[in-house]
Amino acid sequence: MSSTKLVIPPRPGVLIDIQNQINADEPCVQAIADLIKQDVSLYAVLLSAVNSPWMGLSNPVENVEKAITIMGLEKVFTLLQAVIVRSCFKDNTVLESFWGAATEVAAISDDLAKRYKLIGTENAYSAGMLHNAGVPIMITNFDHYGAFIAKNAHRPANEQCVLERQDFGTDHFLQGALMAKSWYMSGDVSLAIRYQPIAQSILEGKKDLPATVVNLLAILTLAKGISNEYRNYWNASDADQSDCIEASLNYLKICDTEYSELKEDIMDDMVDTEVA
Repeated sequence: MSSTKLVIPPRPGVLIDIQNQINADEPCVQAIADLIKQDVSLYAVLLSAVNSPWMGLSNPVENVEKAITIMGLEKVFTLLQAVIVRSCFKDNTVLESFWGAATEVAAISDDLAKRYKLIGTENAYSAGMLHNAGVPIMITNFDHYGAFIAKNAHRPANEQCVLERQDFGTDHFLQGALMAKSWYMSGDVSLAIRYQPIAQSILEGKKDLPATVVNLLAILTLAKGISNEYRNYWNASDADQSDCIEASLNYLKICDTEYSELKEDIMDDMVDTEVA
C-alpha cells in the first residue's frame, strides 16, 4: 500500500466550523463556544484541560466561554483537533497508552515553550499532542501493525522507522506529518513530527532545517524524555533516547543541573495532576 493512499481521517464539519470562526477578522468566542457545546466530548475535554493543575488556576472554570478566553483560540483548536482525531479511529488498547501520553507530552511541551521562549506555545502544544498521531493511522490501515508496535515500541525512533518502512512501505512519523498537513497545521509542526527519527542529527547540526523547526524538535524531545521517565510503564516508540536528549540539552544550552531541577519541577506538577 502506497504511503499516499493510506486512509487519513477527514476534518469533521464541527472542526471546520470552529476554524472558520477562529480565522474570522473578529472571532466570536460565543459562536465558538456554541459549536463546542454541540459535542459533549469536546465540551468535557475542554473544561478538563483548563482546570488541570498545568493551568495553575486558583478557582475552577465552569463554562466554555471562560475556558476559551483563558486557554486562547489556537490552543483550544489544537486540543479539539486531537480529540476529534482520536474519535475517528476504532478503540484499541494499544492506542490508549499513546493518547494518554500525547496529552501529557503536549502539556510538558507547552510548559517548556513558556520557560525558554524559543517557540510559540501553540506549536509546542500541537507537536506534543500529535507527535504520535500516525500510530492510529497505521493501525487502521494495516491489520498487523498493532502487533508490530507492541513488539517494537521499545526501540528508538530511528530503528522503528526503518523497520516500519521495511514491513509496511511507510512509517507512522510520515503519516502523522501528512495528517497534520492535511488538517492545515503549522508547517513547523508537520516537519517536527516527520523528523523525530533523526532528531539527534538535526540537533547536532547535521541537517539544515529552519531554526523554528529545530527549536520545536528540541522542546519535543525533552518533553517526551520527561514523560517517558515519569511513566516508565509506557513503551514509547523512542523510550531509549538519552543521546537525543543530550543533543537537545546542548542545543538549548541547558546544563545537567538545570535539567535535573527542570525535571523535578515538571514531575511534581505531573504528580499533582495524577492525584487531583
